[in-house]
Amino acid sequence: MRAILVLPAALLAASAAASPVDCYNAAKAKTSYPPLLCAGAADAAPAACFDAASKLTGYPALLCSGALSNAPATCFSAASAVTRFPALLCAGAVDSSPAACFTAADKVTGYPALLCSGAVSNAPIACFKAAEKVTNFPALLCAGAVSDAPLSCFAAAKGVTDYPALLCAGAESNAPVACFKAAKGKTDFPALLCSGAKDDSPVACLATAQGVTDNRALLCSPNGRLKAITRHDNHSEYRLPYPYRFPHPYPFKFPFPDPNRDPSQPPPGSTQPNASTVFKDA
Repeated sequence: MRAILVLPAALLAASAAASPVDCYNAAKAKTSYPPLLCAGAADAAPAACFDAASKLTGYPALLCSGALSNAPATCFSAASAVTRFPALLCAGAVDSSPAACFTAADKVTGYPALLCSGAVSNAPIACFKAAEKVTNFPALLCAGAVSDAPLSCFAAAKGVTDYPALLCAGAESNAPVACFKAAKGKTDFPALLCSGAKDDSPVACLATAQGVTDNRALLCSPNGRLKAITRHDNHSEYRLPYPYRFPHPYPFKFPFPDPNRDPSQPPPGSTQPNASTVFKDA
């Protein structure tokens, strides 16, 4: 009789959590932004996607952030016909659905590329209409949503974090809130780390990524692509941990802050808005 090896749950979680680091190691020679490219990666697929996307856009690390395949690069062509921000729209895409979502969402929000980022259907639009009643950031909360689950998550996150829309962006359950609680004290940026999480694996990833990059919260975040959203008047050298209030022109000014460095203090001689007033959600 052949023996069956049963691995402890903690070991399995640690193994799964190593995937963003595996991707990072495969991508670090390709791009200056490996934490963004490999954010929440399941394997090294973002690195392969990056190679295909480099021929299409100046922002391949954003387009292929956390990609499962080369689908974001395929989506890019269709998205280029409908938006000036195809890299954001197709980030996380599994097919060309984000472009169709964008066309429908353009009638209901000024931020359709963000709302439909990585969408698999028009579900983000229905989520957006409901989310307008509870948050100032409905496009962020419902980005890539597959149902109205982000609203339930948002309700559970209120009082737990000042950044419930970021934490619950595209959530499929209330798992981001549990992840956030597990991450407290282990990172300065638990809402970014656990944004859209399906379990506590981003927290396990933090330990695996120790010594790999200073920006572990981004590398281990399922929604690392949201790091690209900043205010239009931010100094390009700010290292910002969270999306600022929605900008004009939409949705962010290039170049976005360097995702290879942990957000901390603004450059010498400059001033930074008070995070407690700028980031806090309604």
